[in-house]
Amino acid sequence: MKKYDLLDDLIHGKITPDEADDICSGVLADTTLNIPAHEALGLTKVEWTAYAHGADFQEVADWRQHGWPDRCFVCGGRIKPESFGWLAREHNGKTQLKHVTCPKDGDHTET
Repeated sequence: MKKYDLLDDLIHGKITPDEADDICSGVLADTTLNIPAHEALGLTKVEWTAYAHGADFQEVADWRQHGWPDRCFVCGGRIKPESFGWLAREHNGKTQLKHVTCPKDGDHTET
């Protein structure tokens, strides 16, 4: 299977968001793949994690191109995406990051 840089293709308009989803589905369905799916798609572990949390490929491509969110939408505290410890969640109509255990979160867990 051809190795893609899915987000780069999105950024440069070579594919549409729907085509990105189709390519991802094809990679996930490929039982002969001998590398992790995120590598076949050209995504980092951080980008793949954001996608797995519900961010769509277009959002992740925008973050790659323009910078990742670096503040928790709950407490405003700093988040370092490459260090993990965050969840991607919809807030105010867009996907943003929050701490897994946020000091301002009532029960300190995410379900």
